[in-house]
Order: sequence, then structure tokens, then C-alpha cells
Amino acid sequence: MKVCLFALLLLCACHHRTTLPESLAVIFADHLQQIDTDAALDSVHVRWNFPVTEKLGRIIDDTIYVREYSRVKAQLAGALAAGDKDDIEFYEYEIHYMEKEIDSIAKGIVSSDSSRRFGSLVGCSFYIRKNKKTLMDSTVLFIDTTNTVRLIDMMDSALRRTVKMF
Repeated sequence: MKVCLFALLLLCACHHRTTLPESLAVIFADHLQQIDTDAALDSVHVRWNFPVTEKLGRIIDDTIYVREYSRVKAQLAGALAAGDKDDIEFYEYEIHYMEKEIDSIAKGIVSSDSSRRFGSLVGCSFYIRKNKKTLMDSTVLFIDTTNTVRLIDMMDSALRRTVKMF
């Protein structure tokens, strides 16, 4: 009985905790298989891991939102050039809504906490193998305090970009 209990204790104590690169490799491999079943993930490397506070998180949100705002403004310009009334109305509505949100996010930056941890911004490089070739690319992910990976669309975009290069 004591031997079994000791063996069980030893087995539990030797349990290997999954590292960040190991966890990311699983996520990258799963997403890569959804994009291209002929491609294989060789490895994922964490190049940098930067702690993000609430304030920095809001600054990042603001930056992404302003980028989207610029994209919608460009779409409005295209709709104006084409004379598409439905699209013009839609894009004008979106821009009006987004301008209010940008103001709200900017005000939130000022009042946000710069000491409370919000998550981590992680820079990754990855190697993909296909047709006897290996290519390297990189992307950025955000991992929140619950260890949920965010910015998955950026990872998928990087994977698609790399697969197109084969």
C-alpha cells in the first residue's frame, strides 16, 4: 500500500507543466491544419513576452480601433466614388458610431490603471514545412490574465500569408 501511494505521489510530482511555446505550438498547429492540411508546423518560438497593464491594453485597443476607423473611411471613399447610396449610408453610420467610441476609448486611457496587469503581448516566430521547404514568419498575440490567447485573427493571417509563399 505504501509503495503504491509513494509511486502515485512520485508520478504526480513528475508531471510536466506545459510551457508557453508548447501551448502555442498546439494552437498554431491546429489553426495551420484548418488553413492547409499539407503544411506542417516545425516549431514556435517566443521572441519576446511583454507584460501589459490596463492602460497599455487600452492604448492598444485605441490603436486597433483607429486602424479600423481608417479602413471604414477608405471604404466610404470607394462607395462615394462608385455612387453606391446603400454603402454610403452604411459607412457614414459606421464612421459616426466609431467616432463616439474613439472618444470614449481615449477618455478611458486617461483613467485606466497603469499598475494592474491586463495580460501579455507575445511576439512569436514560427516555422512551417511544406513541399520539402521550410519558411519562417512571425506574429503578435495577446494572452489575457486567464491565459486565453487573443488576436487569433492576426495569427491566422500570418499563417495564411506564409502558406501562400510556398
